[in-house]
Amino acid sequence: MKVLIFGGAFDPPHKGHISILKKAIQYTDFDKILVIPTGTPTHKNSCMAPFDVRLFMAKEAFSDISDKIEISDYEGTSLEDNYTYITLQHLKKEYENPEIYMLIGSDSLLNLDTWKDVEYVIKNCKILVFARENGIDDVMKSQADKFINQGADIDIINSDIVCASSSEYRKTVQNNDNLNNILTDKIQNIITENNIYSSDDVKRLKGTAKLLAKLMLDDKRYQHTLNVEKLAVELGKIHNIDVDKLSVSALLHDILKYAPKHILLHRTEQSGIIQNTQNKPMQTLHGFAAADYAEKELNIKDTEILWALRSHTCGRSGMQDIEKIIYLSDMLCEERNFDKKDYLLSIAKQNLDKAMYESLIHSIKWVKSKGKTVDSDSTDALMYFEKLLNS
Repeated sequence: MKVLIFGGAFDPPHKGHISILKKAIQYTDFDKILVIPTGTPTHKNSCMAPFDVRLFMAKEAFSDISDKIEISDYEGTSLEDNYTYITLQHLKKEYENPEIYMLIGSDSLLNLDTWKDVEYVIKNCKILVFARENGIDDVMKSQADKFINQGADIDIINSDIVCASSSEYRKTVQNNDNLNNILTDKIQNIITENNIYSSDDVKRLKGTAKLLAKLMLDDKRYQHTLNVEKLAVELGKIHNIDVDKLSVSALLHDILKYAPKHILLHRTEQSGIIQNTQNKPMQTLHGFAAADYAEKELNIKDTEILWALRSHTCGRSGMQDIEKIIYLSDMLCEERNFDKKDYLLSIAKQNLDKAMYESLIHSIKWVKSKGKTVDSDSTDALMYFEKLLNS
């Protein structure tokens, strides 16, 4: 079975990526072509767009090229480090005796020495190098010969491909320069509509967070997310709280609601807040996991937003106003329907602390009525607000 793999950050995928892939699939009759966006790249500081957005853009950019193409989420969902040799090991287990070809650009060939366990890489796949701009030069040939002498199977292909750079594109967006038409209309529209690479951090975070919610949640949960955002902004205006932070927090609060258990546990443990994740009720983990996702994937460092994500399911002692509003908005938003909702909402518009106290009493009773475990953070929060109100 012949498998071609094409990995990259694709931040964003551009016409150069499309051009090189179209040329590569003509090399031989491949049985499967895997486009693999990197999770957290090991050779770069970070990606500007989160993995799930890059995965979505890759699907939009490459899927129509051939019916043999599959856009793989392996490196974004794997809990292992993202190294090429690990991905190759995974593919050798996934497919029976695969003959693996790896597509890279000339710049990657020149940096091949820096790859982790490069010896394994060169012995377990055939490397197709597509020369860019000036074609095959002496430096490229020398680098290829060095690895060929070590047992590598490398084929340098001099081809007229579209020259483009994701990093240069991001710079042009940040500087409001000419975009040079290096993206397809489809990808450009996704980026523009969602402000994915905007130099305005508020626009970028709100646009990206809203797109993520749409990609990662079903229609009902996405509408719930929009309802939470609407109420959070309303309460923020009443209580003079930063509505932009509230908007981002609301859009991300349920982002990992449907994540597999092992992902929830892994991200919750990475958050560094909970001493023993296994003792936490499952229904509360997605908030802690969402905070880790926001910090790692969207580079959010604002502690108010991160705490709002962590505490939105269970509350906590010492909650800040943004946390209180996200908790209350999640519980009291438009589609929620229970007897005390209107009463609690009226209090929330007047006094956030009293609203939290009353809402926690209601929530704890509801959790117990369903036979579920009450999170200790919820009981701690109830005691905290009771003391606060009494004082």
